[in-house]
Amino acid sequence: MKLTGRLLGGLAVAALAFTTTATPAQAATQYPTPTPTPADCYTGMQTVNADRSVGVVSLSNSKLTWEQNASAPVPFDATYLRQTGAAGDATTFQESYFGTAADGTAKFYRSRSEKQANGTWKRYVDGAVTSMSSGWFQKSLTTAYLPSAVANTPGQDYLYRLTAAGDLYRYAVNFSGKTIGAPVKVFGGGTAINAIGAAPSTTVNGKPTAVLLATLSTGELREYLIPGATPTQWTSRTVRPASASGWQNFTTISARSCGTGQVVIGLSAHHVASYYDPTGLTANDADIRGGASSMPVLPSTTRVFAW
Repeated sequence: MKLTGRLLGGLAVAALAFTTTATPAQAATQYPTPTPTPADCYTGMQTVNADRSVGVVSLSNSKLTWEQNASAPVPFDATYLRQTGAAGDATTFQESYFGTAADGTAKFYRSRSEKQANGTWKRYVDGAVTSMSSGWFQKSLTTAYLPSAVANTPGQDYLYRLTAAGDLYRYAVNFSGKTIGAPVKVFGGGTAINAIGAAPSTTVNGKPTAVLLATLSTGELREYLIPGATPTQWTSRTVRPASASGWQNFTTISARSCGTGQVVIGLSAHHVASYYDPTGLTANDADIRGGASSMPVLPSTTRVFAW
């Protein structure tokens, strides 16, 4: 039996090779993106409802959808969650997840879905939950993949954690091996940052460099460029200035490549918004277009996390 599936989180984990099929979930209403977006653009956000049921807000085919009950309920009070792998067929589906809990521990677990004879899906946590290090309290958390500088060599997945005090830490993580490296403090003093999310990586002076998208309390949309080998030698650039207003309301945000451009998705006052930039996010960017979508406001008790 051949297993196929969709990696909802989109992490570039070299060991995972999936084709695109729908995750077993309830039918979701589609809403057009606020600005015309190429059909091949794809990104999204993970959601966890008050009852710990899992959902996915996704952007694809120029439409926004919110699929709910896409997996077994989260077995802990999640302060961050993202899918790290998925595989399945017409009758079974298995997903792996990484998350942080309200007690400050990092967690890994698997969810399994099995189609019943009456056509419904039975969903359950498959095996034990693996608890890792403690101290995972944050204002915002995101994951990012950085390609290797060496050809035909796997890159590295990282976690970036922004504390309430405005300190940004980076952790090397192996999702399949369930290991998290020691923290590296990238910078301090970022108290004006409301949220961080991954954006497509870039190359600076021939060296792979991670890019984090950040919203600031001043209304600014900013990118932080963090070299893979020397993370403390970061730089930043303003994508949209504070005078553009509005970005201070975003509590979740992320960006992904889309052809020669980038698509941005986020959450502002629990309203899903999306943007498209045909040339990619740059300093003082003026051609980014978009805004709040026509999707109904998500419940205030629903937690939403950037991929």
